[in-house]
Amino acid sequence: MKYFSTLANGKKVYADLSSSHLATHFADFPGLSTLVKDFLSTQSFSESEVYVDHDMGKFCGNSDLVETSDSDEIVYAKRLNRDTYTRFAKGRSAVPTSYITVTLQRDSDGNYELTSAWIGQICPLFPDRPGATPESKPFWAEHALVWGNQAIQEGTETTSSPWD
Repeated sequence: MKYFSTLANGKKVYADLSSSHLATHFADFPGLSTLVKDFLSTQSFSESEVYVDHDMGKFCGNSDLVETSDSDEIVYAKRLNRDTYTRFAKGRSAVPTSYITVTLQRDSDGNYELTSAWIGQICPLFPDRPGATPESKPFWAEHALVWGNQAIQEGTETTSSPWD
């Protein structure tokens, strides 16, 4: 865990920049790290868990999250540094956004671990993730990430939903 940033209230933010969800997002989206640092420097969180999206007021990048229809070719696969499946839509394009999302966990010293961050808005957890909500399965039945924009674990691709 390495020092990443400091919140406006002086709390330090640490991050695993090599083997976490966060590491894969930073690798997939150059410039996201700077956007997250800019956002965090203006915040004074005190909650034990933070799951927030923020409109940066400018183009931040392209969000991989898209609504799907029956005409989409859907596949499931595990992304790098993850144990659960993600729903993907083949042949789709990412959409421009001004939003970023960050997730933080407060540690025993009152500082934070930046557990994940991505280009785009908050969405429910995948249905097979710990902490998934009743909204998870219906949301992910109608949404997917764009195929080909994120690295996946070889051999995990399937057309059958792992959530049924």
